[in-house]
Amino acid sequence: MNSIRENIKNKIYIKKGFTLIELMLVVSIIGIITSVQAIVMCKYMKVYRQEINSSRESFYINEAFNLIYQEINNEGYVKTENNNVIVIRRYDGRGFNYIRTNRDSDIIISYYSKYYSTTNNILKNIKDFKVEKDRQVLYVSIETRKGNVYKRCFPLKIEEDQKGSS
Repeated sequence: MNSIRENIKNKIYIKKGFTLIELMLVVSIIGIITSVQAIVMCKYMKVYRQEINSSRESFYINEAFNLIYQEINNEGYVKTENNNVIVIRRYDGRGFNYIRTNRDSDIIISYYSKYYSTTNNILKNIKDFKVEKDRQVLYVSIETRKGNVYKRCFPLKIEEDQKGSS
C-alpha cells in the first residue's frame, strides 16, 4: 500500500512543470499571431500614409486655386500667353502680374514683369500647368508629379470696353 501511495505522490510531483514541446508550441503560436498583426499594421500604415499624402496634395492644389482666384479677382484685365502663363493687368496701372511656372516646376506669381526678381510661390513640384481663356472664363489645369489632374474654371470681370458695347 505504501508503494502505491509513493508512486502516486511521485507522479503528481513530476507533473508540476511544462514539457519543452508544450513551451515550443505556445511560443510558435504567439509568434504567428504577432507576425500576422505586424503585417496587418504595416499594410494599414501604408494606406494611411497614402491617404495623408493624397489629402495634403488636394489641400495644396485647392489653396493654389484660391490664390489664383484672388489674384484674378483683385486685379484687372486678364489674358493668357502660350497656354501656360496668366497675365493680369494691375489696377494701379503699374504694369502686369504673371502667374506662371518657373524652371523648378513651381507655380509662381511674378510681379510687374514676367521675369521680375520679386515672386511668390503658389505651388511646388508640379508636372504641368495649363491655362486657357474663353470669353469671360479662365480654365486652369494643374497636373501633379503623381499624374493627378486638377481643373478649375474662374469667371473673369468684364473689361471696360465691353461694358459700353453691351
